[in-house]
Amino acid sequence: MGSMKLKPKAVKVVCNNCFRITTGFRDENGFVKYQCTRCGATSVSKVMSRRHVQLDVYAPAGQELLAEDM
Repeated sequence: MGSMKLKPKAVKVVCNNCFRITTGFRDENGFVKYQCTRCGATSVSKVMSRRHVQLDVYAPAGQELLAEDM
């Protein structure tokens, strides 16, 4: 697959930690980076293809994963 070149612009995103609507900034490589103003979670998403978006969410300092099986 060839690399996609996109126009840098502001995009509307939803925080996956607290579900607040906020603004992220997309660069020419398709990365959208933003930090939620409510909970402090940082998210980075990357457009891999027109049907595939990779999303990484980093919890704010002091927050723990709530999973019983880990």
